[in-house]
Amino acid sequence: MTTERKRALLMIGSTLIIGILIGALAVGFWSNQTHRAGKRNTGSRKDGREIFMKKILSVVEADSAQAKLIRPYVNETMAKIDSIQVKTNREIFHLADTFELKLEPILTEEQMKKLKEFHKRVRKDKEIK
Repeated sequence: MTTERKRALLMIGSTLIIGILIGALAVGFWSNQTHRAGKRNTGSRKDGREIFMKKILSVVEADSAQAKLIRPYVNETMAKIDSIQVKTNREIFHLADTFELKLEPILTEEQMKKLKEFHKRVRKDKEIK
C-alpha cells in the first residue's frame, strides 16, 4: 500500500469517527435541551385536561352536542386521576423518606446531602400545579 493511499484511508476513517462523535454529541445536546425546555414549559393541569379533552373528542369524532355531554365525564375522570396521583405521590415520598433514613448510617454527610437534594428536585417536578 502506498503512503498516499494510507494517508487517504486514515483521513477518511478519522473523518468518519469525528462525524459520528459530532452526531452523537449533537443529538445528546439537543435531547437534553428539549427535555429541559419541556420541564420548564409544562402547562398546568388545566392545560393537560384540555389536551386530554380534545384528544378524546377527536378520537370519537364527537359533534358539538356530544362534546357538551362528554365534557363533564372527562372532568370527573381527570379529577379522580389527579386525586390518585396526589395520593400515590405522597406514598412514594414517604417511601423515599424511609429509604433516606435507612441509608443515613451508611452514607457520608456529603452523600446524604446529594441524595436529599435529588429527592427535593424530584418532588418539585412531581407537584401538581
